[in-house]
Amino acid sequence: MSDYRYEKSLIVAAAPDLVASFFADGNAWFRLNPEWEVLAFRDDQLSVRYERSETEAAWRATRTDFGPTGGTVRFEGDAPRTLMLSWRPVAGGHTQLAYREEFPAPIETARLAELNLWLDATAGYLALAARGDRRGRAMRWVLDRFWLKLSPTARRVGLIVIAMEILALLLFVAILVVLRFTA
Repeated sequence: MSDYRYEKSLIVAAAPDLVASFFADGNAWFRLNPEWEVLAFRDDQLSVRYERSETEAAWRATRTDFGPTGGTVRFEGDAPRTLMLSWRPVAGGHTQLAYREEFPAPIETARLAELNLWLDATAGYLALAARGDRRGRAMRWVLDRFWLKLSPTARRVGLIVIAMEILALLLFVAILVVLRFTA
């Protein structure tokens, strides 16, 4: 057992069966990771490009002991990784999700931040997937169809562009309001 590990537990606004099917599929979960861009994911073969180092890795993603309360995901290949996931139902139809990963050496701060972002994005995606309304289904369609196919860098640039456009719109409205009340 390694002395270096990352553990996180969070409450997800989704039912345990939705959480189980999300992790069993793996496609959206792997694409949510801000650490890498998914190049290919077919038949449990996962190829990624790390954003910071721009190195590529190829794994065979095997999911073992996957049941209604959790399982283990092993990435066998370049830089092997083992992720342990477990979940249990909590009040209000929510799920408590626990994530654990062990490392052979101390983990750097930037990598910890990316793991936190990955799990937070997972919780947000599952909460959106649990919504049954039209708006929730439309947002999930946009995420699956466009957003998750972008690299993490392209997503960050996209968020910056959207924020700048919102600021420009607010500035335009402020100018119109000032002109309306000063004229």
